[in-house]
Amino acid sequence: MNNATRTSDGGIVKRAEIKRRFAVLTSAGIVAGFALLAFCGRSSLAQSPQDSAWGNIPELSMAGDLKAYWNVIDGSKGEAAKNAYARGFEPVTILNTYADFPGGQRENITSAIGSHHINPWQKPPFFERIIRRNIQRAPPKGIYVQDIEFPFEEDTKLAWQNHAARQASGAKSREAFDEAYFKQWAQWFWLPLKWTKESYPTARVGLYGVQPFHRSISPDAAQNDGTHKSDWRLWKYIEPYVDFYVASIYVFYDRPDAVLYMAANVEENYLRTRSVGEKPLYAYEWLRFHGANSALKGKELPSYLVEAMAIVPYFSGAKGVVLWGYEPQVKTGTQQPYEQLPLFVRSLSRVGALSEKLARGRLLIDRPAHEVWKSHEALIRKVMVDEDECIVMAINPWQSDDKRTTYPVQCGQLNAQISIDGRHTTLAVLNRRGLQIY
Repeated sequence: MNNATRTSDGGIVKRAEIKRRFAVLTSAGIVAGFALLAFCGRSSLAQSPQDSAWGNIPELSMAGDLKAYWNVIDGSKGEAAKNAYARGFEPVTILNTYADFPGGQRENITSAIGSHHINPWQKPPFFERIIRRNIQRAPPKGIYVQDIEFPFEEDTKLAWQNHAARQASGAKSREAFDEAYFKQWAQWFWLPLKWTKESYPTARVGLYGVQPFHRSISPDAAQNDGTHKSDWRLWKYIEPYVDFYVASIYVFYDRPDAVLYMAANVEENYLRTRSVGEKPLYAYEWLRFHGANSALKGKELPSYLVEAMAIVPYFSGAKGVVLWGYEPQVKTGTQQPYEQLPLFVRSLSRVGALSEKLARGRLLIDRPAHEVWKSHEALIRKVMVDEDECIVMAINPWQSDDKRTTYPVQCGQLNAQISIDGRHTTLAVLNRRGLQIY
């Protein structure tokens, strides 16, 4: 999946607009960004872990540069993670970058600046000291993810009206201020990445929080509609300091849209970042619904979403998935955190069986995912391995579980009919011998 047939530039929906749209969809509102550990932890306690269930979790193997990472935080002191690693997951070091755990949060950076901070030139005096201390306390095991999430004022018109910020910028015009403003905010994200590399030169570092293309829960927002320009305006300064990208696709609702939401957000991040290089993109996932949906928070995803979550990202531009979770109720290594974990891993194993070919193939995007989403059609993606073989993924979340539909598929000179059963995700290899289902 080294190239895509579609390219684009541009941006998407503001975070405030995401809040509004999710409120319309769920009547529950939305808390933008990453699920807070304590909040999500409380919601997860309602579901008990599955005892002695690791025996039904198969091993998975990813070839080439495809990956599957384990970032589930629990109370087993690493024992559950060992079970995950033994089955093929790779480790993640995730750092709550702005926190002050040793100091009882007295010097928590996010708390110090408050909400909607408007002056990026005004850092807390302990900014560097706290971050460097946190980095030293967390040596890398696997990829290294800095979790940096805090609200700052994104409306540069309002920021321009702030005398202290305008004076600190040194800008003489509104246009110059706008650029300087995002450039300065970007420092709050890339400085911790830079300091991580200074401490651990061989670590592969990335960022959870801001994204090259910030999460959209609407099919109306895409690269070329102009509403995501500020995402890239900030990210272009962060870009040189990351070794991989992160797209967050935590699920907010139990609707067919959720499948296309996953595909569209991975795809848009993938396409935007291809303009600057070939760094891998990883999709951050959780097998529970996001806590912003009060009706579903803490509940595990239904099977069709679990299956799609394991497979769709690899056919949307991602090189891997990262399974996140906060599950303090898991106390021993014999417990697993999710009833749906066996299905998730079995679905990953289907990708793993094709991973050597997928890794060297070329992703084809006939129609943008947000267009498929808007028109409520089946999502069909193809990866060309060579002129005589391609891999096909197909899912129709809009149809009922007892329905089967068939669609024509063309890969170069190869043609076939592919069937989709209910809301299951179909995987197949198409070559001159025909279509083989996986």
